[in-house]
Amino acid sequence: MAPGRVLLCSLLLLSLQLGLGWGPGVRGAPVVEGELRGTQRPQLGKVSPRAPRDPQLLPTQMPPAISGPLSPAGGRPRRALASPCQLWSLSLPVAELGLGYASEETVTFRYCAGSCPRGARTQHGLTLAWLRGQGRALGGPCCRPTRYADVAFLDDRHRWQRLPQLSAAACSCG
Repeated sequence: MAPGRVLLCSLLLLSLQLGLGWGPGVRGAPVVEGELRGTQRPQLGKVSPRAPRDPQLLPTQMPPAISGPLSPAGGRPRRALASPCQLWSLSLPVAELGLGYASEETVTFRYCAGSCPRGARTQHGLTLAWLRGQGRALGGPCCRPTRYADVAFLDDRHRWQRLPQLSAAACSCG
């Protein structure tokens, strides 16, 4: 299971670096809180229409955390104020999941991204802040999934494939 997670994380990071998935429309858009409640919960086998690809995605179409003007020194984008930890959504062809499935369908992949405050709200956070202050721990709280959702799709041989815990369903800092 670990190699699959590493591959999935690598694909997400690559898509962030290349600016994939942040064109107009639903690709790369944060999920509105109400989208996952009530009648619009993620459903197995639900697919969205394939979005047209724009080969020349502009930096202004990236999420707020990495968009902005280029810095004069290194030509790297300046970081704007990062958005808070939240659920994001991408519509991806099944083949782009990187899991080896052949299918013409498009699925909604949800993931967590955003900044987390360094303020401690838990005993773990208090201890981590204290250890960081002493130089004994690195990093801070990170945005991560707290619940997952299964995703299902029809493959090229007309068989249902169910991928357990593929998409994030809720996010939190921890």
